[in-house]
Amino acid sequence: MKRVKYLKMEKESLSDFLNMIEAYEEISAIRMRKVKKSILERREFMQGLNEAFAYIAYAYKVYRNSLKDKSQHNVLNTNGKTVSVLLSSNTGLYGDVVRSTYDLFENDIKDSETDVVIVGRMGKKFYDESESKKPYEVFEMSDSGADEANVKKLLDYVINYTNVIVYHGVFKSILTQEPFKTMVTGELMKIEKSLDSYDTRFLFEPSVEKVAEHFEKQIASLIFEQTMFESSLSKFASRMVSLDKSADNVGLKIRYLSFNLSKAKHKDINAGLQSRIFGGILWR
Repeated sequence: MKRVKYLKMEKESLSDFLNMIEAYEEISAIRMRKVKKSILERREFMQGLNEAFAYIAYAYKVYRNSLKDKSQHNVLNTNGKTVSVLLSSNTGLYGDVVRSTYDLFENDIKDSETDVVIVGRMGKKFYDESESKKPYEVFEMSDSGADEANVKKLLDYVINYTNVIVYHGVFKSILTQEPFKTMVTGELMKIEKSLDSYDTRFLFEPSVEKVAEHFEKQIASLIFEQTMFESSLSKFASRMVSLDKSADNVGLKIRYLSFNLSKAKHKDINAGLQSRIFGGILWR
């Protein structure tokens, strides 16, 4: 009888846990659907914008180098440095995408001259447990995907860097989320590696300085915000898949407990029958 009571309590506990998992899964699905359509529609446009920003930055650099005084100014009035930004999460249950994104981030910064910015407590935990000794800045960010105040703080910090590299998850399909890195300040570094084959000419109105100044803050901000949305979408999808797997595992455990509960009940019934049978024999 004690075993039956224990199995009933265990089954009820797992059933409540399953209901909670399914509720979290539904919340993740709702959040994912909310941002998925707009992000996927904007993705191609933002990639083109990023490329355009790279050409403008390069043209501005060529223009400054061609001045008579040959002064070497930083492109787009930035500090000439590179910063690598990791977008992680504050909690677990996001599947493998958070860890795989961190692995890409850690591998890239290992031998690079870059400042480090980490967003999210999980990323901070991974970094503190690693062998990396670079100093870093930490920013808080909500996992809900809507945290304008903290996004603005982060953007105000990184926008002064010449090269901003953001490491984040990217949504490929419901079942596939992959680590990715985005050059927020354009593909300038890639263009500089192939200068010999670069001969495209552009006409800037009213001037290359004015166009570059406009792109410097506003366009970079849009691209950075897009990476934040991409990261949120990949995390929501990854969490939904992870929770679905957890729900399947809990469902299997409940079915196993139900089977054992039935066995225990039959065992108690058989024991009661045997007691009555043997008791009747003794009284004869």
